Amino acid sequence: MSEIELKFVSHHDAHQAFSSQVLPLFEKHNVALISHHEMRLENDYYDTPQHDFQQHKMGFRVRGNNGEYEQTLKTNGKVSGGLHQRAEYNVPLEQPTPNLALFDSKVWPDGWTVKDNDVLERQFSTHFTRHAYVVEVQNSRVEVVLDCGQAITNKANSAINEIELELQEGEIDSLFVLAQLINQVMDVRLSDVSKAAQGYQLLHGLTAKIRPLPDFLALSTETTTEEAFSRAIQLALAHWQHHEHLFIETGSIKMLSEVAKSIRLLLQSVSLYLPVLQCPELLALHRKLIAYAQQWAWQDDLQSLRYLLSKKSLFYKTLTKHAGIVSYLQGRKAGLVHAHDPASLFFDAMATEIKLNAIDIISKQPWRDSATGYQLPVLEHAKGWLSQGWQTVQQSMPVNKPMGPSNYSAVEVMLRQTLWSGFLLGDLFVEERGNFRAPWLDLLTGIDELNALLMLRQAVQEAELENQAELSKWTSDKLTTLIKVMERTRSVAMQKDIYW
Repeated sequence: MSEIELKFVSHHDAHQAFSSQVLPLFEKHNVALISHHEMRLENDYYDTPQHDFQQHKMGFRVRGNNGEYEQTLKTNGKVSGGLHQRAEYNVPLEQPTPNLALFDSKVWPDGWTVKDNDVLERQFSTHFTRHAYVVEVQNSRVEVVLDCGQAITNKANSAINEIELELQEGEIDSLFVLAQLINQVMDVRLSDVSKAAQGYQLLHGLTAKIRPLPDFLALSTETTTEEAFSRAIQLALAHWQHHEHLFIETGSIKMLSEVAKSIRLLLQSVSLYLPVLQCPELLALHRKLIAYAQQWAWQDDLQSLRYLLSKKSLFYKTLTKHAGIVSYLQGRKAGLVHAHDPASLFFDAMATEIKLNAIDIISKQPWRDSATGYQLPVLEHAKGWLSQGWQTVQQSMPVNKPMGPSNYSAVEVMLRQTLWSGFLLGDLFVEERGNFRAPWLDLLTGIDELNALLMLRQAVQEAELENQAELSKWTSDKLTTLIKVMERTRSVAMQKDIYW
C-alpha cells in the first residue's frame, strides 16, 4: 500500500487548537466531517544491533491499540518539503511480538538479509493519543490525524505534537487546501522527520552539524526546464527544513545561516525560471519570497558577529586582547537573536505558506496551462541566463574602476544572485566550467570579511572603550589591506574565460 501525506508539527497540544479553531474553519469552507475517533497507541520500534532498518531509511514497529496488535514496515520513499510518498505494509499480530516472516518477500529491498526475529532489539517507543478525522473536500477524502504524546528511550524522551494529512482517495490538491486552512489558525511548520527518525535521534543523540549544499545542482544535458526547476525547489526546501529542524532541536545558531541561504536559493530559483515558467501561481510565490526574505535580512549582521567572535576568524587573536569590545559584540549577538526569536519565524504562517505553495507548484506544474518552453532542455535557456548575469557583473564592477567598501556592499546582492544562478546551471558545463567560479567565490568570502570589519568599526565607535583609538586604527588598516586583496582577486576573476 502506498501513502501520500503532508505532515505538520506544532509546539503546543495540537488537538486542543485543532478542535477549537480548525474544525469551525473547515465547516465554514464546506469541508465535511465524516467521522472522528480517538485511540491510545503504544508503539515499539525494532531494529538489528547494526541498525539495518535505519541505514535503509526504513521503519519497523509493533503497535498496540486496546489489546489489538499490528506490525508495520515503512520503506524508504520520497519526501518533498513535507509531502511524503512511501510504501507501507501492515500485518495483524496475535501478540505484541514482531514476526518478519509474516511480510511478503517482495516488500524487502534488494540484497536484504535480515529475516530472523531473534536479531531484533527494541530501540525506542512512541506513546501517544491519536485523534483521527476523516473529511471530504473537493470530491476527495482525507484523513487528518493528530498525534500528541512522547517518544521514549531508556534515557530520554521528547514531545510528539503532529498533524498528518493523508490522502485516502481523490486528488493531491485537496491536501494543500486543508493544509492552508490549518496554517491560517494554528502555529505549525512542515516537517520531513518521521516518528521513527525522531526516536532514532533521541536514541543516538543529534549533532548540530551543517549539511553542505553540493557544488552544483545535479543536472544533465537532457534535463528539461521544468525538471531542473523542480530539482532546485526540492533541494532548497530540503536544505531549509533540515537546518530548521536542527535549530529547533539543538538551538545551534549556525543553522540559521543555512536557513537564510535556503530561502535565498529558493528565491533565486523562482526568479531564474520565472521568465519561462510564467504562471500566476509562480508569480505569487515570487512576491511572497521577496517579502519573506526581508524577515531574514538580520542574519547578515548575526553572521558578521559570529565571524568576529569565532576562533577561526582572522581577527580573533587581536580582538581577544580587548575584553571590552568582545563583551560588546557578544551582547549584540545575544540581543539580535532574542529580538528576532528565530524559533517563532519557523512557525510563522508565511513561512509555512511559502513551503506549501512551492510543493504544490512542483506537484501541479501550473505553467503547462499558460507557458511554452518548459519541456525544452534547460541547456537551451542556460547560456542566455548565465550571459545576462555576467553582463550585469561586468557593468556593476568595471575592471578599470577601483572599488572601495561601499562599492562592494552595493554589488553584494547582485553578485550572490549571479553565483546562485551558476550553482543552479553550472552542472550543464562540467568540462568547461573549470576554475571560473573560484575567484568569484573568494570575492564573496572577502565581502563577508568586509561586512564583519565594517560592523566592527561601527561597534568600536559605539562602545565606550579605553583603547578606542588603537582599535579604530587597527580596523582601518585591516579594511585597507582587505580591499587591496579583493581588488587583486577581482582583477583575476574578470580575466577568466566564461564556461558556457
